[in-house]
Amino acid sequence: MNNPAFIVDGYTELKIVQQLCPGRPIKRTDCNGKDVSISVMAKKIASHIRLLNNRYYPIIILVDKENRNIEHEEMVEQIREELVREGVTTQDLRIGVADRMIENWILGDWEVLNGGNSDRPTKTDGCNGTSIIKKVKKSYDKTTDGVDYFIAAKQSSIYVNSPSYKHFIDQLSDIACQYLEFDK
Repeated sequence: MNNPAFIVDGYTELKIVQQLCPGRPIKRTDCNGKDVSISVMAKKIASHIRLLNNRYYPIIILVDKENRNIEHEEMVEQIREELVREGVTTQDLRIGVADRMIENWILGDWEVLNGGNSDRPTKTDGCNGTSIIKKVKKSYDKTTDGVDYFIAAKQSSIYVNSPSYKHFIDQLSDIACQYLEFDK
């Protein structure tokens, strides 16, 4: 039986996980931003993993790619390699990297966000998701609106439209969670 814990990089992700997986342990790295090195991020993640003291499995890690000039899969591997350097070698880790930010996953269900398909971005990953949401909604607060929009978005639409979301969700297929029960 799974007993997951979460490590996320910001408050928006924390609020989303709190709604989707109530009662699960969630730690924040507070290492988000394009200027934070992956090694610094991994040090903070490793510290949280040690504090979880082998009581949770898997450990689900979700961070933003931000403006980094790498693919999300490459960033996942770099985080994994840095965690090994930090001595994290035996834990079951599931690492997701939102390309470019969690708002990009919200863009994956454009119909719910915009009320239709007009002005749909040609791709959801890699662009500035926050600025697109602000254009569509005229105002946007990450920690309230962002959570509501993410929860309202259909997972099946995001899965089809966001390669970084698909990569993350595919790692979670063995976890019993109502959120993960959708047609892929």
